[in-house]
Amino acid sequence: MKAKKHFGQHFLTNNETAQTIVNGLGDLALQDVLEIGPGMGMITQHMIKKTKRFRAIEIDPEAASYLKEHFHDIAIVEADFLKINLRDYYKNPFSLIGNFPYNISSQIVFKILENHDLVERWVGMFQLEMGIRLIAVPADKKDYGILSVLTPFYYKIEKIMTLGPEAFDPPPRVNSIVVRASKISHEWQCDPKTLKHVVKTAFGQRRKTLSNSLSTIIPKDILNTHRFSTLRPESLTYLQFEELTAFIEKNVCN
Repeated sequence: MKAKKHFGQHFLTNNETAQTIVNGLGDLALQDVLEIGPGMGMITQHMIKKTKRFRAIEIDPEAASYLKEHFHDIAIVEADFLKINLRDYYKNPFSLIGNFPYNISSQIVFKILENHDLVERWVGMFQLEMGIRLIAVPADKKDYGILSVLTPFYYKIEKIMTLGPEAFDPPPRVNSIVVRASKISHEWQCDPKTLKHVVKTAFGQRRKTLSNSLSTIIPKDILNTHRFSTLRPESLTYLQFEELTAFIEKNVCN
């Protein structure tokens, strides 16, 4: 089966690498696992019949047929992960894994965050630059962005391994990284939806100071009384964004 560019397919070619990725989930025996975009099943083969329950979601009809032919009784959802309602398939927490298509990987993470109450842990392959954004801190400047701020409220992110283009067929033009995410608890000081709105608005004009970029959310004269008003968004930690959002809610929403 040939990889299809419009699906962002780059198939893993090494069994040992696939096993390392699967190991990132830990003990599979008690886990309900969903794999995103299994392709030809390089990762799948190390999980099927080893998990409490296993499903794969595949948008490519040819890949779905290939998997059915090579893995008997495999449960496949033939659909676009970004378009399905996960609650139609899961009522209890489950794990996610996948060699995520690089062209939609950020959208996949946003969907995971939106369903954080269901997704207990996840292991994903990303383009290196995208993976770095997930673990970036303010000192990283250009790599620090929306997902750098939002993700640590829900998950602890750890790097498992990095891979060069030669690990795939066809080889991508970029290096890749595999990260593991473990769910954490957080005592919120603000509404998470408001926080997301504030963060996306701030980074939408990241070269501006917060008093200017957030002027559509809170009047400048009010925000200028806050200690972060003259800073740019890449200067704030995720917890400082929470502090700022709580201030906005107190002075605007109430």
